[in-house]
Amino acid sequence: MRHSPEAKEALIKLMTGVVPERTKEITALWQKYGPEVWLVPDAKGITLNATKDRIAYDAKLMDVFWLICFSGWKAIECYIPHVVGSVAFGGSVADWMPQDDGLYTVESDYKARRAIAEGLINTADLSTVCWPPDIPRVTASREASVDPQYQAAFDLTLMALAFAFFHEFHHVMLDRDGQRPADLREEEMLCDVMARGFITAKLEAYAKANGHDYHQVLRKRAMALGLTALVLHEITPSWNHGGSQQYFSVATRMQAILENTPLSDDDDPFWCFTAALLIGIFRQRGSLIDAPSMTARALTEYLIAKL
Repeated sequence: MRHSPEAKEALIKLMTGVVPERTKEITALWQKYGPEVWLVPDAKGITLNATKDRIAYDAKLMDVFWLICFSGWKAIECYIPHVVGSVAFGGSVADWMPQDDGLYTVESDYKARRAIAEGLINTADLSTVCWPPDIPRVTASREASVDPQYQAAFDLTLMALAFAFFHEFHHVMLDRDGQRPADLREEEMLCDVMARGFITAKLEAYAKANGHDYHQVLRKRAMALGLTALVLHEITPSWNHGGSQQYFSVATRMQAILENTPLSDDDDPFWCFTAALLIGIFRQRGSLIDAPSMTARALTEYLIAKL
């Protein structure tokens, strides 16, 4: 393990870049708490944790987020038509899937990318992982491609990654301030809620200052939270999905991250996208999706509960 000033600067840049309206707060928090940032060797699983003095992560973390989030973005191709068809014309998602002649091809690709992400998580040797040819490698440049799909996935991936580091930074704060709950699960939930708040709480001021539509900004950040929930599911070992002494269940954490999103339209594109991500989880497992026709928001909540 080693302290990396360069990694620390990169984290600060990531946090302030994702929520520029909170730059002063973020800068002040780093000055107050000043945790070191450690880069640790790659190992099986994912290393991302914090104490009162440091935040530690492994070098493959970005690769994992990049691959899961870019793959997750492609859930739009696979499952959005079935969600939208169910919402607009009735019938369940399961009813619509057999009518989609192209589903087998796009879903096979989607499942293959997800399987590669799982392999990346479970290895310490990145050279053994065959990167999907249709997903770009990790890059620091949003302008590496003029494709708006790439740029959307790039933005959302960085937001999801920032959520993870806001979460860890709150562990630092709780520990340093002597406010850690006795129940480790409560601490993890607090850090999830804090990270969500950092990304969403002051976005109205950001939208107004920059001439953006509030709901469009909220929708984009909420979609990043949807990808965050997908990453959370993928990096949590399956035997811990139901919870442990340290974490509430993955479904409970997803509910905390997603379900209070204040978008009044229950069929907003955010809810359709998040429902598609969840459908991808069920389809990867080979699990039945038995939801009747309902709004996209209700479908999202139904699928999270079924996890």
